[in-house]
Amino acid sequence: LAKEMLSYRIALRDSAADNARLFGYEGWRYPWESARTGVDVTPDGYLDIATYQQHITGDISFAARQYIAATGDRKWLMSEYGGDLVYETARFWASRVVYSNEKKKYEILTVLPPDEDARPFKNNSVFTNAVASYSIQLAHRVSCITKKVVPQHWLDIAFNLYFPFDNATQTHLEYDGFDLKNTIIKQADAVLLGFPLMWPMNKEVRRNDLLFYEPLTRASGPAMTWSMHTIGFLELNDLDKAQQFFRRAYETYVQPPYNIWTEIPESLGAVNFITGAGGFLQAVIFGYGGIRLTLDQLEVMPPPRLPNQAEKLIFHGLKYHGSILDLTIDNQNYHIDVRGMDNNNSMSLVYEYEQEYFPLTNNIRLSYPINTRLVIRPLMHFCA
Repeated sequence: LAKEMLSYRIALRDSAADNARLFGYEGWRYPWESARTGVDVTPDGYLDIATYQQHITGDISFAARQYIAATGDRKWLMSEYGGDLVYETARFWASRVVYSNEKKKYEILTVLPPDEDARPFKNNSVFTNAVASYSIQLAHRVSCITKKVVPQHWLDIAFNLYFPFDNATQTHLEYDGFDLKNTIIKQADAVLLGFPLMWPMNKEVRRNDLLFYEPLTRASGPAMTWSMHTIGFLELNDLDKAQQFFRRAYETYVQPPYNIWTEIPESLGAVNFITGAGGFLQAVIFGYGGIRLTLDQLEVMPPPRLPNQAEKLIFHGLKYHGSILDLTIDNQNYHIDVRGMDNNNSMSLVYEYEQEYFPLTNNIRLSYPINTRLVIRPLMHFCA
């Protein structure tokens, strides 16, 4: 399914290239709302969103990053236009930045961040700048496979983008000039740096981002905001706060009699709001499941408490580099059953626990105490 979603974007690459040229940029720029042709179909009345919410292109690149991380799919990169998707979205961001002599950094101006209350546009959305940097880094990371060389100038951009940050409070700012005391936001934005982006930061900054933006988020905001707070507080082992936000993420958003998700609590907004449902699933899988997926490895570290009154969580059919894994978590231990290995998968897998390494083989069970870390990774990185 993940590959099919990316294939949809690849199929509309000509429209994405036209869209970039239309606005004076290079590479592929994807529309905010897309249908069969790849032409933007955002409704009238929301054209500012269509114009400025350009992080969608970085979001698609991040989706490609996670697909590569989960599969190591070289064929997709080399012969199914996956490499083109990665490279051309990076090219867009390289053409989109400007250099600030004052800041001595690259900037991305006039964009709308994920927080749609920031309309019509702002400068240096911290989320947008992060996905832009990741996009260029990804193109460089897979260049040994795609043979598409990333210019040094692009790498200079990736590692020298300006990130708005308040030194006094040690908190990321959603955008340039953001007021941490008085600005009301619609939804999770800067906290997305912690997850799903997993942008490097220390625990103090991670906690500050969560604590500062929680009271600034309006009560009528969408459900997925609180799912991201759940994951964040589970990372920090603040189990009571995580439980509070987990319940908040669904209790007032799931409507009887058919348990349909709505965008607005105890109301309507968008009906059958799959974004809210998706956030809830992420809180379960990546929050209480403790799963993290990066380009280098799959990490499992379930937190020391299950949600609500649950006694066990079972995740069937987790797929990683040709292996099929079942993860079972109870109140004391977690277990990984390896019930499938792709013999055609060229990358052998190893697992690491407490600095000891072992080959991952079929039909074995790994059992460890909760709140301890297991890492599974390819024996050799795909660009080693």
